[in-house]
Amino acid sequence: METSLDFLGDLRRTHSCGVLRASDEGQAVVLMGWVHRRRDHGGVIFVDLRDRDGITQVVFHEDVGPAVHRRAEQVRPEYVIAVEGRVAPRGPASVNPNLATGAVEVVASRIWILNESRTPPFPMEEQVDVSEDVRLKYRYVDLRRPHMQRNLILRSKVAFVTREFLNSQGFLEIETPFMTRSTPEGARDYLVPSRVQPGSFYALPQSPQIFKQLLM
Repeated sequence: METSLDFLGDLRRTHSCGVLRASDEGQAVVLMGWVHRRRDHGGVIFVDLRDRDGITQVVFHEDVGPAVHRRAEQVRPEYVIAVEGRVAPRGPASVNPNLATGAVEVVASRIWILNESRTPPFPMEEQVDVSEDVRLKYRYVDLRRPHMQRNLILRSKVAFVTREFLNSQGFLEIETPFMTRSTPEGARDYLVPSRVQPGSFYALPQSPQIFKQLLM
């Protein structure tokens, strides 16, 4: 059965899924992310909500909010949802020391299903037993995995630090053209047809050498 989707409207998240701690107990929060796992224990549904910062456990109690609980019954892994609720401490037996947010959970009072998802081709775990061909075919899914997310974040930080250092030393970052005239060099040109000049073509530069020489 197809799930009816909700509109985000003016709703904005207050916290990411990796920042809540015991000191946030009692605070009203709005979280958004992917459904990492869903566990239905009858009158209580647990959802591990994931974004790039981490995972937070969200709890839906049937006796507290029957309508919200019924809505939570519809979610499946990788659904995109938003939840509103209050931060509560977990019981001593349910504390998860492997999660940064493992001492707390969010008791949901509202839920929005923003997008549904088919069953993912592989789980969003650190290591997956799946061929590289499958990972590349579903690259947009593979990039959600924590290992791949850390790679992207590290690359971004290294690029930022490098640019910051070079900028402090007086360097300029200049972006040279990525389409130009064909050049008579030995390598094969990759041509791009012009949309406004029929019969004419741009070429992808084989190197930015000529543009760098113009700037010297």
